Amino acid sequence: MTNLPPALARAIDSIARVDGHEVVHVRDFVSKGTKDLALFDEAIRRGISVHVTQDHHHRRPAEREAIARLGLTVFVLAKGWHTLSPYDFAARLLEWWPKMMQLAELTSAGSLFKIPHLRASSGRISPIKSTR
Repeated sequence: MTNLPPALARAIDSIARVDGHEVVHVRDFVSKGTKDLALFDEAIRRGISVHVTQDHHHRRPAEREAIARLGLTVFVLAKGWHTLSPYDFAARLLEWWPKMMQLAELTSAGSLFKIPHLRASSGRISPIKSTR
């Protein structure tokens, strides 16, 4: 599940299906303006377990709690992604995708990670520590 541009979600979905993954945009199952907590609940209800976002859910205690309680794995794109052109953004996200999916499979549900805007060959995915 992603709240990135719908066209990007569709493009990644076409590629990710090779590895048995499905990528859907949040607008495919909730309407614009849906609160994040309701979005998380609906995602889990639909069997979605990974969320890629530019929102900083880790800063809001209620959202952090919901992510942990529901077992959603969240990848937050770090500052700097918004400066990339749409083509560079898509290419960079595709570079990171295999590492993100591998990490999602190896870690416990309810985890949050930050994806740097660096290239995957020179950057590192970092766990987001609890702010409590």
